[in-house]
Amino acid sequence: MDDVEAPVFYYDESDFVEHEYLQDVDYEYEYKDMERETLYELYQYCLVPTVFDTALYILPLLISTIIFRLCAGSQHISLRTFHILSMLIGIYNIYHYVTECLYTLIILCTISYITLHIPKRYCKRIGIFLPPLFIIVYCFIFSEFSMPPIVWHKIRSVVLNMAMKTISVAIDKIDSNDLPNIFSYMGYTFCGVTCLFGPWISFKDYISVRYLNNKDKWWIMHAVQYAFLSFIFLTISNCWTQWIVMDNSWKWLLAYRDALSFRTSHYFISYIASTVLLLGGFPHLLTIIVKPLKVEFPRSLVQVVICWNLPMHFWLKTYIFRPSINYVGKFGAVTMTYLTSALLHGLNFQLAAVLLSLGFYTYVEFQLRSMLANTFDACIASKQCTKNKCTHTYNTRNSWWVFLTNLMFSGLSVFHLAYLGLMFDTSELQETGYSYIHTIEKWSQLGYASHWVMFITYCIYFLII
Repeated sequence: MDDVEAPVFYYDESDFVEHEYLQDVDYEYEYKDMERETLYELYQYCLVPTVFDTALYILPLLISTIIFRLCAGSQHISLRTFHILSMLIGIYNIYHYVTECLYTLIILCTISYITLHIPKRYCKRIGIFLPPLFIIVYCFIFSEFSMPPIVWHKIRSVVLNMAMKTISVAIDKIDSNDLPNIFSYMGYTFCGVTCLFGPWISFKDYISVRYLNNKDKWWIMHAVQYAFLSFIFLTISNCWTQWIVMDNSWKWLLAYRDALSFRTSHYFISYIASTVLLLGGFPHLLTIIVKPLKVEFPRSLVQVVICWNLPMHFWLKTYIFRPSINYVGKFGAVTMTYLTSALLHGLNFQLAAVLLSLGFYTYVEFQLRSMLANTFDACIASKQCTKNKCTHTYNTRNSWWVFLTNLMFSGLSVFHLAYLGLMFDTSELQETGYSYIHTIEKWSQLGYASHWVMFITYCIYFLII
């Protein structure tokens, strides 16, 4: 297998914009004598306010997105005017939802654009990453002393998205003289469709939306479908998980509940982002951000981290993993990828601990299963063979033990997800970010079981090779 083409292993906690309706309104239940609320009470006190308040909250974003679509498709608006309008729509959305980071983002984009025009002999490839990392470090340090932690926790996903855009443009254009002008650059970085919830899209995809003749007459139906799914996942995260699994349940069941609540909140954000992309006129292919079924019923942790956020997977694989693998090897490239993801997510101990743990987990799992697949000529590798093109002698269609082996690894993946996802519970700390003490306490309550299991897995792999 060509190392350069090996799948990238990384985890992305897509902590897009924190919502004010989650911060300002308390939907948590007060269980009386640990008795479960009735379905009517669940409907009246959680489902209705959650859906209604959320719909009102995102309504201005949806309206601005439709305006963006009209501007992109209008033949009476010049290209420069379109970029200016895209920037203004994005600035309005940022000002409306996350005012605190508006000036920070303007500074980041300005410095990054200036960096593009610095001669190559003065600005090597590492210089591309300096402006966004400087801004992130500045915000982190500022949050430790002056900025309320809740503010940094609220805006860091928006800063992350902007940083990914500036880095991708710089790397794509570093070896060419085809630099974007200031209007297209600002229109892309402040794009009103992707500036809040994401996802990351390439500069080329942003430019192409102006020239696309979207012939998909069902785009509005797909947008409605995405919006419906997003609200379903929101109610699962806010209401159903707490109602089904009560606080006096088994600790591992509670861990799975909290992890599921976190994952479904991510699905909500992802499907809202997909809805906004479709409304903004982007092609349907770009709107596939997450694959919940492959995360909830995974073949492997490798599949989880890829399907968790497909655009960010592509970004990390293209701009971090593949360039670094030639210099530091596969394991070094994996480590570099996870470290970059941790840095972009705001220098948070908990995120770094989860990301680096997943980096080690996925590397060991991938190596062990690849070796077992080659040894036994069986379809038990982390990455599933292409349908009807499996070249292994033994597969799930002709060997029961292959099915059981894959099922065992799937169960291990669910176990690791419950353990790692427990960090992102629904406590009051979610509004300000989680400290290292919270991380250690949560893992210690479960006896560091997942880390011990992975250590044993690594020992087995080490003894076999």
